[in-house]
Amino acid sequence: MKVLVVDPDPLFSRLLKSKLEKWGHRVTVAHDGGVAFDLIAKEPYRMVVLDYDLPGLDGMELCRRIRKLSRPRYVYIVFYADFTEKDAVMACLEAGADDYLGKPLNTTELQLRIKAGKRLLNLEDMLREGAGMDLSTGVVNGASFREFFRVVMADSIRAEREGTLLYARVTNYASTLEIHGFNPTESMMAGLANLLRNIARSSDLVARLAEDTFCIMLQRTNWDKCRPVVDKIAAQAPNIAVMVDDGSIAPEVELTTSNYPRGDLSYLQLLDESERINCNPTNTNAAATNVDGKDVADASQTPA
Repeated sequence: MKVLVVDPDPLFSRLLKSKLEKWGHRVTVAHDGGVAFDLIAKEPYRMVVLDYDLPGLDGMELCRRIRKLSRPRYVYIVFYADFTEKDAVMACLEAGADDYLGKPLNTTELQLRIKAGKRLLNLEDMLREGAGMDLSTGVVNGASFREFFRVVMADSIRAEREGTLLYARVTNYASTLEIHGFNPTESMMAGLANLLRNIARSSDLVARLAEDTFCIMLQRTNWDKCRPVVDKIAAQAPNIAVMVDDGSIAPEVELTTSNYPRGDLSYLQLLDESERINCNPTNTNAAATNVDGKDVADASQTPA
């Protein structure tokens, strides 16, 4: 789990970071409330552990600002402070904190509180996946798509019909997330998802398979008949503009396809391991690629 520790004391925060990493979490440390908020605004931390008494923004104000952020996933907040009055504790919770620990911190108690928070976040993730939709983009999420594709592929095998999976991977997703942060990057992905829905036929299904990858399932369509769809995506995706401080950002899209069914491959193998044909319009002699990006075959060859 990605955790942000916010504490003005470098030594204490380093010790706390070491503990959390020992418990299996990925930890970033900030010593100032304002710096911490800038980090949270850019990166999708799942949990924030913070001291009440912070320079820049105090713990309460930092908590209020976190709660005002628009995020598809909940951020769990744990305060700790040397509070002796009940009203002060209630003020922390009313500001948006989920849990509270007194000073000096007891590491065993802290570990139990972290585990309790993680259970709640895991439950939210399960409900989020089970709901069937990716909350950031409004298209089908990966878990629901895989279950639906399992049924479609079984039906295609019985009926001896082919279909195509058209993948749209945003190659600048990671760099955009690092430079501009979570909200602008997800707005860019939402714009691309909307474009894919508008281009796809009503019988096609658009899903988000991974943070940087969408998939359109085109039933009863061979990959070489997807050219009009590919051309429209390639032409219109660069026009998606999300404004940021120093200008705008747009998705850089890599388009690949794969037929289904394919030999003895299971539906999961086909989604996660099978060769894909690079069909970007600029790559007339493109090579097929597998999921880890290695060239494996010439695109002019019809897949088995």
